[in-house]
Amino acid sequence: MGLGWKVALLNIMRNGRRSLITLAAIVFGCTSLIIFGGFVQSMYEGMRESMIRSQLGHIQIYAKGYNQFGKAEPEKYLIADGELKKISELVENETDTLVVAPRLNFNGLLSDGKQSIAITGIGIDAEKEVMLSSAIQIVQGDDLFPEDISAAHLGEGLFNALDVQIGDYLTLLASTQDGAINAVDVQVMGVITTGVKELDDRLLRVNLPLAQELLYTSDITRLVVLLEETELTSTSIATLASVFEQNNLNLEIKSWEELAGYYHQVVGLFNGVFGFITVIVLVIVALSISNTMLMAVMERTRELGTIRAMGGTPRQVVNLILLESVFLGLIGSLLGLLIGALAAKGITYAEWMMPRPPGSTQDYPIRVFVVPDILLKTFLLGFCISLVSSLYPAIKASRLPVVKALRFT
Repeated sequence: MGLGWKVALLNIMRNGRRSLITLAAIVFGCTSLIIFGGFVQSMYEGMRESMIRSQLGHIQIYAKGYNQFGKAEPEKYLIADGELKKISELVENETDTLVVAPRLNFNGLLSDGKQSIAITGIGIDAEKEVMLSSAIQIVQGDDLFPEDISAAHLGEGLFNALDVQIGDYLTLLASTQDGAINAVDVQVMGVITTGVKELDDRLLRVNLPLAQELLYTSDITRLVVLLEETELTSTSIATLASVFEQNNLNLEIKSWEELAGYYHQVVGLFNGVFGFITVIVLVIVALSISNTMLMAVMERTRELGTIRAMGGTPRQVVNLILLESVFLGLIGSLLGLLIGALAAKGITYAEWMMPRPPGSTQDYPIRVFVVPDILLKTFLLGFCISLVSSLYPAIKASRLPVVKALRFT
């Protein structure tokens, strides 16, 4: 270690109180960024997995043109029953798939004899949906089983809007493929929540055969694929697109990212909030460090004057102050990483509950991830802000008149 480094380190140790104040500012900033950044990352993952395992799956497969024209003429863009087995086998053989589940979507009216409410219906394979929709919670009643031919699950908001109890029968009306009106009786087997209030207010889930009987069709709207890992989504889509083309299957594929518009809006909002908070924290830390270093320069005016009187150049004075900030930045940033990581683990372990956010019907525990990328960025920010904050005090120290500095009391 050179003489300059030794002098800088000794100065830090000699002025313990001032050094502790500076370190506390750096540790506070690093810890704040690690905890908030980890909390935001846990929110992103929780929201992503909740949407995948309650509504979207990782991949959805449609007949070609469904997403462009399907809303106007859904009956023309269904996956034919004759192709369903072949497509499912290709998906299961070519990708790391947990489950491939068919769904038939429809809109209709649900009546309890006193009122009729517009619903968004989904015909499902009950056995496969157990794994695919694991994030959906049953609030009342029982699960849906394939042998319960007329059974239905109602969203919590839809159930509360009707005069109905578990086990009661309701009338479900919808338009068939030919445009005629058809009706079937459904028995309320249970009440579910997806975590999204707007969806719970209209959601109805029935077994796929009942939905096909209602619409007079044996086809389906989409195949929903749940992969072993979310990170496999892009490679699986590329593989399936190639396989479908080789087998002359006229299909289109959508990833969860393309279907999750609400998720991207929330991520954009929180990225902006995180950036703003980061700037505020860095400004507070920078002002604290700069103020502390200015006080240090004032306290050491005669010492700095002596250095200049003994032949020290202004550049050497600047280097001495900056070397001290380098040590403080390194030590403070490392301590901040350690305390931030421990605090993140402690908060996650405590399992404190957050109030449910707007539009959601579920509370969730606070989790704070320790993210390597955030740790690295925080360390670099802590070190750099310490160095930059010391520039003005260092320059001011280098410009002190020697005679005036020696007479300073």
